[in-house]
Amino acid sequence: MSLLRRKDRAADAPAMKAVKAPPLARVRGGIARVIRSAVRRPVDWARRHPVLGAATGLAVLAAIAAGVAIAVVPRAAMFPPPTLADLRERARAHPSDAAAQRALGHAQWDAGQRRAAIASYARALGLDAGGADRRTIDDLVSAFGTAEQAEAAALLVKFKLAGAAPGLERHARSTTYATRWAALWTLEKLGKATRASYVAAYTLDLSSAECDIRRRAVDRLGALADRRSLSALARARAEDQKTGGWFRSRCLGERLDQAEQKILARR
Repeated sequence: MSLLRRKDRAADAPAMKAVKAPPLARVRGGIARVIRSAVRRPVDWARRHPVLGAATGLAVLAAIAAGVAIAVVPRAAMFPPPTLADLRERARAHPSDAAAQRALGHAQWDAGQRRAAIASYARALGLDAGGADRRTIDDLVSAFGTAEQAEAAALLVKFKLAGAAPGLERHARSTTYATRWAALWTLEKLGKATRASYVAAYTLDLSSAECDIRRRAVDRLGALADRRSLSALARARAEDQKTGGWFRSRCLGERLDQAEQKILARR
């Protein structure tokens, strides 16, 4: 009996192996059959309908080409930014939209229409005082030294745009009197003016062609009593000694001595 059982098991082994095929192999076989069926059906259909098949193939190729174009072509080329006219119309259509007014201001500034841009910024800030972006602040700061300086300064102060301070500090060291003092006035109103800024501005005033400006600078430097101004006062003394004479008094005269004494007396 045992011998017959062993023979029967040996005879059944191939059948058992066929039944117990690995699961992964069965899955792969099923996927392959599905793919072959999916490919065969459209191919057979195209053979039976050659004209429609060709049209369908062209449509598929066009769709693929469009997808490639969207992936490769820059977005700016496919969707160009709005023009100045578009932004002007949008701002007119939405007068209560601060973002629309601000975007118009940016475009006007880029187009060299600075006065109009500042007016747009004023409308945007009036609608949303806290909505000033970095670009708006930078544009207003860059108006210093131009014909629009006063309007820009007024907006910075009115809406307390303290983010303008670093740029204003640079303008406070301008060699142009009107520019540096407009910047310092704005910094003062924003609560951002520093002692160093005033020292630098008054030091530049010592080179002014106007005697009254030089005198005021000496007096103010003495009041500030900052030792960093001593070398500038020494240069001003050398220049002052070249003026005056028997029939004309010097511009600065004893003011220089008084200013130096105040500075040296401060510890």
